[in-house]
Amino acid sequence: MKLAMSLCLGLSFLISATVMAETKIAVLDMELRNLTMPLSDPQKNAAIAAKDEKNVTLTEKLVREGFEKRAGYELITISDKAHKKADKSVGFLFDRPEAAAELGAEFGSDYIVVGRYHKPTYLFSYIMLRVVDTDSGELLQEFKTEVKGRPQETIPRNIENVMVEIDEMLSSR
Repeated sequence: MKLAMSLCLGLSFLISATVMAETKIAVLDMELRNLTMPLSDPQKNAAIAAKDEKNVTLTEKLVREGFEKRAGYELITISDKAHKKADKSVGFLFDRPEAAAELGAEFGSDYIVVGRYHKPTYLFSYIMLRVVDTDSGELLQEFKTEVKGRPQETIPRNIENVMVEIDEMLSSR
């Protein structure tokens, strides 16, 4: 009797784990919003632009990896062509959650993350991630973190902290 009960209990856990669907989430490429004044030296400007691009790329990579390594998420890829078509101008999808939601829904995601690497000064930057529900078009929450010091050290730590917050928020829905 105990064996039969154990088998039934084990089977029910297996079935419930199989039935639980993963949360489908799309992460758009981040946009850089640089508000700093250009320097008079074109070589320095080019070097700074290259560092900024490197930071944006690192941030995108870490956000996507953050979802991939967590249980319960399926990362949805949105084609570059569809992203460019939907993003009518700089900040369009970031500022219009309903438009971002429409794009995410087109590819079957439950949520879409729209991000911005915001650089108001040479001294620090902000990473802003907005999580949008693709069914309702509602902006669920914006997560913001400050990048100071060495970005190669700061960005991974900050993104991991933000990923924990996003996971907690989505898990409670």
